[in-house]
Amino acid sequence: MDNPAILIVGAFFGVTMLIYLVGRLLLSSNRNKPDDMLHPGAKASIGLGGLTRAFAGILPTSKQSYEALQKDMVKAGYYHRDAADEFLAVRNAAILAWVLFVAVALVAVPELNEATTQLILVVSLAILILIYAIPRVIISSQASARVNRIQHSLPDALDMITMTTTAGLPLQKSIKRVSDEMIRSHEDLACELMIIDRQADTGSLGQAIQNFAKRLEVPEVNALATLVTQAQRIGGSVAGAFREFADSIRRTRRQLAEERGNQNSVKLLIPVIFLLAPPIYILLLGPSALRLHDFMTNGSEQGGVLDQDTTSASPPPPRYR
Repeated sequence: MDNPAILIVGAFFGVTMLIYLVGRLLLSSNRNKPDDMLHPGAKASIGLGGLTRAFAGILPTSKQSYEALQKDMVKAGYYHRDAADEFLAVRNAAILAWVLFVAVALVAVPELNEATTQLILVVSLAILILIYAIPRVIISSQASARVNRIQHSLPDALDMITMTTTAGLPLQKSIKRVSDEMIRSHEDLACELMIIDRQADTGSLGQAIQNFAKRLEVPEVNALATLVTQAQRIGGSVAGAFREFADSIRRTRRQLAEERGNQNSVKLLIPVIFLLAPPIYILLLGPSALRLHDFMTNGSEQGGVLDQDTTSASPPPPRYR
């Protein structure tokens, strides 16, 4: 009965990986691109069709966890209004497929002893935990990587906006021009700038930048939103404020790099102590230890310096009266 069990386990792994990869492709295909920013959030749902919400509600999710997932989906570039539900639906579908497959395998394969059944249950539970946790980790890593890319490209965008506003363009037109120019070099920030431009058409530029800050939740972007709001309120020069803010971001980034460099010098002490110190001690003490070993070996031989028989047979020292 070993061959059917192996086939069932192999088929299960294949089906599970297929479901997971299909889900990843669906989510990746639903990521917004710069060309989609004309109508952000208006794309049709392509998750599991009409069963998306049903599969998303199989496992209960707290309100805080769902809101955190929505924020990570937006940070990762999934602006679709049902992106979080699609993620939960695909993950829950993979979990349900795994559970059903294990149950069918346990029933279909007869003559399983208790030890084998317990082993299958333990392994199935471990894989179930991985299916539940790994997709969430992938979304979080995608969100962090995208936010870091936006932070890295933000000073360049601010410099370009400063140049265009100094040349005479309004701030909103400058943002639109810079977003068009940065599509190929900094696609993530170009998407965000296009969203700001579209939201500014229907509302105000200050509110659009505030929404940009809420989407990313980054201190630099929050400070930028506050700066633009205050400059528009008091009628100050936005171009000069952008130039100073871009310089301050670069200065802060340089200070952080220097701080990390200083920390790395301290962190390098640990591998130096544990990896370089033992070879140094071996080089310094090794020859002495080998000579001591040779002396002890040769001295213990018959007729050697440390030979007990030779020492006991030696004549006593003379006595002087």
